[in-house]
Amino acid sequence: MSWQRIVLAVAAVGFLLAAVVMRLSFFAFALYALGALSLISYLMTWSALDSLATERHSTRRDVQVGESIVVTVAVRNDKPLPTLWLVAEDLVPRGLKASGAFARATLLMPFASCRLRYRLDCARRGYFRVGPVLFETGDFFGLNRRFATGAKPHYVTVYPRVVPLEKYAIPTFRPLGETVVRRRLLEDPTRLAGVREYRTGDPLRRIHWKATARTGELHSRLYEASTLIGAHLVLDFGRAAWEGGDPERAELAVTAVASIASHLADRKQQVGLTTNGGDASDVMPEQPERVEAPTRQRVHQLLRDRERSDRLSPVRIPVRRGEYQVRLIMRALARLRLSEALTLPQLIAEEYRGWPREASTILIVPGVSAELLTEAVRLRNSGFTVVLMIIDNADSFNRARGALEAEGVRVLHIASEAHLNVISL
Repeated sequence: MSWQRIVLAVAAVGFLLAAVVMRLSFFAFALYALGALSLISYLMTWSALDSLATERHSTRRDVQVGESIVVTVAVRNDKPLPTLWLVAEDLVPRGLKASGAFARATLLMPFASCRLRYRLDCARRGYFRVGPVLFETGDFFGLNRRFATGAKPHYVTVYPRVVPLEKYAIPTFRPLGETVVRRRLLEDPTRLAGVREYRTGDPLRRIHWKATARTGELHSRLYEASTLIGAHLVLDFGRAAWEGGDPERAELAVTAVASIASHLADRKQQVGLTTNGGDASDVMPEQPERVEAPTRQRVHQLLRDRERSDRLSPVRIPVRRGEYQVRLIMRALARLRLSEALTLPQLIAEEYRGWPREASTILIVPGVSAELLTEAVRLRNSGFTVVLMIIDNADSFNRARGALEAEGVRVLHIASEAHLNVISL
């Protein structure tokens, strides 16, 4: 119970006792007036937010880091009674800077409307909830307050930064690119392996006309089997691995993965992503219910309580190539959040048997523990080409480099974005 209501209740009891003891009609009238005032105050407060409709629009839902969007929210009173005063505030996500009219106080007459319009500067990657609108209203006497949220919010995806890697080459023991393989995955018509006698069923485009003319018998071309090697990017985004560190280091890891994926996709290479991080969209309901509470703090608490999930499954994007593939990876990286699921060594131990050995496996990690060293060596001994990228941790790099490279695992140190464009052969 608020202090205003306590004062009103004490005053009502005082007037009632005075009216009974002193037999004064004035105090009885005052009691009636207080009762009527309380009733009117209650009705004004609890009808003010009824039939308030909101319409939301944003210029874009998917943006790059550094870009801006404009958000417009229209609030309309669809009832025949006025809302005598209303504070409408669109809840701006933490981490994004808002400028403009994202909050205003107004009087809404019957069937009237008002508008909020502001700009969001997307300076960091992530998956952000924009809204919902938080309404605050009450009576003229300050005796009651009512807080509620409006229509469902928008969700904005800010893609990670991509550093151009024109001079970049993944230093593995096997080239990233087209290479001859022992296991026949597909035949490359640009790689002529030889000529043989024609066999029934050979297509006409296989016929080697020069050999046919020279020998007088049909001959067919033989092609080498090849595949696009590419890379399988494995990112450690477990909360425990980054705990106590600079948040910018984790963002540098995401930038590294995004830059490598974009680089390989531009060169028609196949690429995939596996990470023990979580998907932010899992904890944000698409259509949250209307929230009502007696205080602003309680509304924010209820919204936070609804953004919880027990889903702890890793993010997996199989190794493929194509423009759609890199879009999947970028969207996953934009929504990636630190998770308390499996550690990276546990993830590798459980899933590495299903990973493609034709693709180079690149582990992007904040540091090298004894468990991770063991799993990296196991990957190498199982036939994988393994590269370990340590993010801004010179001590761990110096400790682990000798042992890993002795086992055939290449170790790189990425201290900043600038390092991503200078590592080349």
